Amino acid sequence: MRILVFAILGCVLCTAALQAQTPTAVTVISGNGQMTCLGCNNAPFQHPDPLVAEVTDANGNPVNGAEVVWTVTAGNAFFFQNGTSLSTVTTITGNNGQSTVNFGQPQAFEVAGQFGAVSTITAASGSAAATFYETQAAGLNPGPNTIDIYPSWANTPQASPITGLENSAGTPFAMDVYTALGVGVPNVAVFLLNAAGTDANGNPIYTVGPSTTAPSVYCATQLGAGQFTSLTNVAGVATCNVMFGQVAGTGTYQLITGGAQATSVSVADGNFNTGSWSFTVTAPTVGGVRVFSGSPQSGVAGQTLQPLVAEVVDTTSKPLAGQTVKWAATPASYLQLNSATTTSDVNGLVQQATPVLSTSATGTITVTATSTINSSAVATFTINATQPIVVGSFAIQGGNNQTALEGAAFANQLAVVVIGSNGLPVNNATVAFAPSGPVTLSGTSATTNSSGVAAVTATAGITAGLATVTASIGGLIQVFSLTVVPPGPNLAVSSFVNGADGQIGLISPCGIAAIVGTGVALGGSGLPPVVGPLSYEVATDTVSFGTGSSAIWAPIFSVSNVVGQQQIVFLVPCEVTPGTQPVTVTVEGGSQTLSLKVLPASPGIFQTTQSDGVVRAVIERPDGTFASPTNPARRGETDTAFVTGLGSVSPLVSTNSLPIPETPSTVNGTVIVGINNSAVPLTGAQLSPDMLGVYTVQFVVPNTAPQNNNVLFSVGLIPVGSTQTYYSNSTGSKIPID
Repeated sequence: MRILVFAILGCVLCTAALQAQTPTAVTVISGNGQMTCLGCNNAPFQHPDPLVAEVTDANGNPVNGAEVVWTVTAGNAFFFQNGTSLSTVTTITGNNGQSTVNFGQPQAFEVAGQFGAVSTITAASGSAAATFYETQAAGLNPGPNTIDIYPSWANTPQASPITGLENSAGTPFAMDVYTALGVGVPNVAVFLLNAAGTDANGNPIYTVGPSTTAPSVYCATQLGAGQFTSLTNVAGVATCNVMFGQVAGTGTYQLITGGAQATSVSVADGNFNTGSWSFTVTAPTVGGVRVFSGSPQSGVAGQTLQPLVAEVVDTTSKPLAGQTVKWAATPASYLQLNSATTTSDVNGLVQQATPVLSTSATGTITVTATSTINSSAVATFTINATQPIVVGSFAIQGGNNQTALEGAAFANQLAVVVIGSNGLPVNNATVAFAPSGPVTLSGTSATTNSSGVAAVTATAGITAGLATVTASIGGLIQVFSLTVVPPGPNLAVSSFVNGADGQIGLISPCGIAAIVGTGVALGGSGLPPVVGPLSYEVATDTVSFGTGSSAIWAPIFSVSNVVGQQQIVFLVPCEVTPGTQPVTVTVEGGSQTLSLKVLPASPGIFQTTQSDGVVRAVIERPDGTFASPTNPARRGETDTAFVTGLGSVSPLVSTNSLPIPETPSTVNGTVIVGINNSAVPLTGAQLSPDMLGVYTVQFVVPNTAPQNNNVLFSVGLIPVGSTQTYYSNSTGSKIPID
């Protein structure tokens, strides 16, 4: 018996790439929105601050060693580098990702009623860039029509001190910047200076932004403006979103317009500031204590509970750290607390990590967490305590001894009933459920209802077999027995194909056929015996034609599952009568019956994949070798093809038997062999003497046959008493001819 095995292999390739740190953003740090004045005597406006930009990557990390290109994109300005005046400057960022350049503006005079020079400067790195705006307030030797820039404090809260909580936002205020003719000036910086005492020489010191050591007030950073800075809009109005620092206390600040942060820390120019204002930063107070987690909860006397966690908040509902909370339980004897007082962490949280119920605890227990500085700020936790259950009896109520298909839910819940020692159903008791084998549960525990019943839903696993579920409470157990069975085969009429060339529905008595579909290889794979007749059951699979006591069983060649394709290869019993027949396929106890049309003949040519990857007919040459591209059939020689489905023979051969030795069983119908779509001489057609279900057909290769490796080849049959011809695969097979 000849056996062919095909394997399909595949692979998946994976690749990975690394990406170096790349500049993706450029941010203004300081120097944006300055007003310069070449004719002013105040140093900050004769010599403006440098421009500082920061380069970061996609994760917001500073980029070291990045090139920054500075370009004047509008107006007039020049940069200084190594003592040379240049129109563009290239700088390199340091470890903090920042890069700095100095700048200056030439003297500008009034032109057509407009104020002096306005310069736009970009700092670019990679594909990202940031923009700086610098405005000259007045020219040197101003003429009668020169327009100076005046800050206005009409919208500022200078009439009274400003007050706010630590780390909170204050009331925003606006600052107007306009010319003597009332024209608003855009892109002018506004920020706050905090007085921070004096240096060793008695000079005042000013700081910008939040301080960790002293009270501070500052403007929230406006996008693109620079740190703790706002810029005026097209109407000349800047909005300072006031923020208060993290240290409580009082201080003074100045509102700076068009100034420079770096030089202003030692000198605050009188032309463009507001004078000194006062501010107060107040420490937040406890506004409330509220339950964060752990309430409500239930427990059995003697049990350790889940942590009780409360949150301390200020009057604006923000978490408040460093606040003391006192804890109390009522009744006090029912609950053991970890400590009487706890202090809130940076997130404002306080907790009792492992509170323990006493052995006498029962009923409702309340726990309070109260602020020590605000007695009205209280969080209340609720705990329900129960005494241990004394079980009198524990029994299965339903769901035992069930069967379900693989992957399906069992029809009935697995239910147990708990009865107390007093003879009454036990309510609110926890029953544990533990599965074993191919089964999953809706939960590992369930709580009894008022009838004392606890239940879970069981679902069959994806493999067949026996399973158990153990229910337990208080040392008592009950065991459920379950069975998981595989589903029956899932087939259609189109699942039945010719066993040689795979034509759908072409099967006939004494021919080889295959069933291809899901659920036919549930019991694993199986092969025929090496010697002797075929088995009628392989890997739990059976195939039968007919019904009841008249059913005829089909011998099975193999059951297989190759890369997910399941199939049964079998021999159609020779005793089956052509026509519509019921066919039953049984797998692992599940079965399916279909109505199948059995033909008088179903020619199918056996084929194989040859060395060049092309599928060709199996052709035996006169010397016993098989035809191939390197050993082609020759014109004029008699060759043998191997076919199935050629119908009845004489003498008759019974199912699962070979012909009488040395007595050929010849095909009764008319066999037609075609080469290149033309009939060729036939010298014989009979059942194989040593291969079940296989016919051998001898034919002569005509001298006029084409000479190439892929000559079309076909086999047809006209049954006795019929005018209909049955052909092998309509697309034809191929043979090599020389």
